[in-house]
Amino acid sequence: MRRAASLLSACALALSLSLAACATESPAAAGLKDAVTVDYRPIPLSLSDPHETRVGEFIWRGGLQLTSPDARFGGWSGLIVSADGQRMLSQSDEAHWLRADLVYGKNGDLVGISHAQLADMLDDNGHTMNKEHGDAEGLDALTPSGPDGAVAVSFERDVRSWSYDLSRSLDVRPMPIPLPDGVHVLDGSNQGLEGLALLKPHALLAVSEAPHDKQGEMDAWLVPYDGKAPGVSYGALSIIRHPPYEISDAAMGPERKYLYLLERHYFGPIGGIVIAVRRIPAAEVKAGARLGGEEIARFTMHENIDNMEGLALRRGADGKTYLYMISDDNYNHAFQRTLLMMFELNQ
Repeated sequence: MRRAASLLSACALALSLSLAACATESPAAAGLKDAVTVDYRPIPLSLSDPHETRVGEFIWRGGLQLTSPDARFGGWSGLIVSADGQRMLSQSDEAHWLRADLVYGKNGDLVGISHAQLADMLDDNGHTMNKEHGDAEGLDALTPSGPDGAVAVSFERDVRSWSYDLSRSLDVRPMPIPLPDGVHVLDGSNQGLEGLALLKPHALLAVSEAPHDKQGEMDAWLVPYDGKAPGVSYGALSIIRHPPYEISDAAMGPERKYLYLLERHYFGPIGGIVIAVRRIPAAEVKAGARLGGEEIARFTMHENIDNMEGLALRRGADGKTYLYMISDDNYNHAFQRTLLMMFELNQ
C-alpha cells in the first residue's frame, strides 16, 4: 500500500481530544488466548457537521476510534465481519491478527468491541514475519464460519496468497494458494496485491492496487484456491482506473450479486485523502473482462475518515445490507487513527 504522511487535520485532532472522556476500555478477557486490551471511543460521521448521517448510498450506523497499549496494534489492512455481525477479523501489514466481538446498541448501531485477541501471523515454517515478508493486504473468509474459520490472505512485495484455518487458534501455519504466473509481475511492488475477495465458492479474485504499466488499468486475476470450481474460467482481467483513486480492498456483497471496491487517493498534507466505493455486477467478473462499475459513495476530509483499507459486507436479519470499513494508521499513531465504521447500504 502507499504510505501516507499526516492525514489528521487540526479539527480531527481536536475532535479526538474532545472524545477522550468517552473512551471505553475493552479489557483483555481472562483466560482468552492472545487477549489484548483495546480502547474505543465513538466518532461522528462528519468533522464539521455532527448531524450528517449519509454519504452517497451509505447511511451512517456508527463508528469507533480504536487504540491499544500493545505496540503491535495498527496497520489494519483487511476486514471480515461474520454473517450475523457479531465477530470481526483483520490483519495488519506487519503480519498480525486482530479478532474481536462487535457490540451494538438497541437501534443496531455499532457502539463498541469486546473480547479482542491480537496475535502474530505465522509463515509456513511456523515463524513470525518481518515487514518485507509479512506485508499482508488482502483478506477474505473461505467458509461461512467467517472470522472463525478458514481465511485467505494476499501479500504484496513478496507476492503470494496463503490460507489459514483459524477455527481453533490464531497461532497456525498457513497453506499456500497457488497464483497464476502473471501475478509475479507485481513482485517487489509496494502497490501490489491489495484486495482479495471470494467471488464464488472455490474461486478468489485477487486485485492490484495501482497500474503496473502505461496502460493505466489495475490488474486482477481469478484464482482457484482448491481446484474445485467447475465452470470458472481462471485467468487475468483488468479494472478500469477510477481517477484519482487506487484500490485498497475488494469484497463481495451478500448473495454475491455485486463486487465492491474500496478506493482511496492521498493528495498530500494539505489536500488530505479521499475515499470512494465502487460497485460492479459480479456477473461481469470473468477472465479477459475490463471492469468499470459505478461509484456509490465518495468521502472527503469533510467526513471523519482516515486511510481506509479494509472492507466487508453482510446481510442483516432485517434484510438490509451493512457495510464496514477499517483504516490502516501506518503505525503513525501521532497523526493517524484506526477507525472502524459501519453503514447501511440504501437499496
